[in-house]
Amino acid sequence: MLSALSVQTVALQGSRLAAAELEQRQLEDALASAAEQVASRLSGEHACLLPLASSAWITPVPGCGAGLDPGTLLSGRVGESDYRLVSWTPGLPGAAGPPGELRLELSQGAVQRLYALELAGEAPQPLHVAGLRGMGR
Repeated sequence: MLSALSVQTVALQGSRLAAAELEQRQLEDALASAAEQVASRLSGEHACLLPLASSAWITPVPGCGAGLDPGTLLSGRVGESDYRLVSWTPGLPGAAGPPGELRLELSQGAVQRLYALELAGEAPQPLHVAGLRGMGR
């Protein structure tokens, strides 16, 4: 009887571990989707924000159109998850330049991830995001 209880305990622990791993993967997927969403916006109408740190995104933003609201980049929703932009540190365009660093956080679990955004373009054309990759916590 004792060994049957041990087997049952091990099975329950395995189920809990599998559920925790699945939840962690779902959170990481949500953050990756959020990073793609932010990168897409930064390559579009918000491209004027790429050369500026997120701490400088105060309306009106120098170099951006008068009606541009950077607040739409500061938080959002992907699927069932809300996220917020913790910080954006600009990088330099081109393969030789350091990438920009985008830090995002899911509001439901305070899980954060850092993403590298490879930038491309040069004046007079605006910068755009050429690539996105996860960099860990």
